Amino acid sequence: MTIDDAIERLKAAKKSGVKNIIAAWWFADQFDREDDDVWAEAAERVERKMDWSPTHDDISTLLELYTGPTGE
Repeated sequence: MTIDDAIERLKAAKKSGVKNIIAAWWFADQFDREDDDVWAEAAERVERKMDWSPTHDDISTLLELYTGPTGE
């Protein structure tokens, strides 16, 4: 995803009433890569193909730990 795409998604979320999110991102240099066309294509493919369900489960577990099962 480009930074511009991320900004547009955040603006749309804000417009729809979202106030807080959990966000993470990785830069090309964190993988010893250049931020070029090759990185853009690879990052887009990873984002499209990545199975985020284990990450979602991990976040859910942490949320329950920090706020309880009902978010209180």
